[in-house]
Amino acid sequence: MVPRDDVEDTVRTFATRFGDQSVADAADLLTAAGREAVVEHLPDEFQQGEPDAEDALEQYWWGLYSQYGRFEGVGEVRVDGTDATVTFDFENGSETASVSVADEGDGITGFSFSPEYAAPDYVDERDFGEREVTVDTGDVSLDGLLTVPDGSGPFPGVLLVHGAGIHDPDGTAGNAKILRDLAWGLASEGIATLRYEKRLADHEVADEAFTLDRVVTDDAVAALTELAAAEEVTADALFVVGHSQGGMAAPRIAARYGGVAGIVNLDGPADPPLAPEDADIIRYEFEVDGDLDAEQEARLEDDRETLRRIATGEFEDDETIHGRPGTWHRSVNECTPAATASDLGLPVFVAKTSRADEETQAELLTFQRQEFEVWQAADLPPGSRVELYEGVDHYFQAGPTPVTMDGLYFGGNVAEELVTDLATWVHETAPQ
Repeated sequence: MVPRDDVEDTVRTFATRFGDQSVADAADLLTAAGREAVVEHLPDEFQQGEPDAEDALEQYWWGLYSQYGRFEGVGEVRVDGTDATVTFDFENGSETASVSVADEGDGITGFSFSPEYAAPDYVDERDFGEREVTVDTGDVSLDGLLTVPDGSGPFPGVLLVHGAGIHDPDGTAGNAKILRDLAWGLASEGIATLRYEKRLADHEVADEAFTLDRVVTDDAVAALTELAAAEEVTADALFVVGHSQGGMAAPRIAARYGGVAGIVNLDGPADPPLAPEDADIIRYEFEVDGDLDAEQEARLEDDRETLRRIATGEFEDDETIHGRPGTWHRSVNECTPAATASDLGLPVFVAKTSRADEETQAELLTFQRQEFEVWQAADLPPGSRVELYEGVDHYFQAGPTPVTMDGLYFGGNVAEELVTDLATWVHETAPQ
């Protein structure tokens, strides 16, 4: 049996190397089984290509940094035989990992985290109730959650619409839940919300029918009908609040439903699709500092050409592009969020984000600010508001830069500032 002190020393050495971002040195302490385990534990949604152990450790490190900031040291190590837990301390929090040591004590056989969602501090769950509802779309039924403030209603009602790749009612990405944060935060401010599962969660959509309307708009209109029917909701004080892709579609949803009081776009584009000249922001999906090798540069140029084809409509409807049929891209090309919002004459709240490092992520920072300026220049109706949230990422989480999406694996919450601003605007805009 390996002496307890030897296990603790091995774990602490490995943890210190990892925390100091010396991932190659940390990986040297992994056994062959340990290298496999580190990669296997990294969720599929965060894997890029075919990562090895060093790649996985690097992603974990950046995820922790994005969520908690600067590494400050290894905290408590608890040992139970050849298994241990180790706490990593950061400037804005801590996270605990499980570590296993080989029976001979000469290597690490397992290293993993088990993060869980935690409600934001600004939420008091005693201030609201929540019940399950069903959204009848005509051909399928979608599970939904109606969140209602305590007290005497009726209340303004907000429909929460998912971004791309988000399927469940909570808007789960890793261990972050953007739609649950918004629902609970708004309910704490006296606003009812409905969030629902996306059609793609449990239902197939044929390629020839795979359009923005079929996947997003139609179901959101049905969900608005369900929200308006709730006795606790003021039927003439409905708002469409969409994140990312949902924000892009929000004006279209409002136009189709009719009778909403306002539209909210949470970091959605003003004029999709992404232009080929903006493809440089994709480089930060390959490497956090955008410094690509020759193979990655070639892949980036392939992406740029694909974006050009999408923007110019040079594709067939049954062609798969970026994982979706051409029918999808053609329908998105026809979507004009800013112009539609302007034509509707409804107040619009636009929240754009800007969280990127000025030196290492210059193209990303420029793109984020340009997107904000496009919305600023839009001819939006009276009562509209366009805000830029500095130091906040696409999921409206505040933190250090440079930033990666790996931080979502460790959870985090929507910034309170956004929830407060949004709640204030809804109350001010709702018919009195």
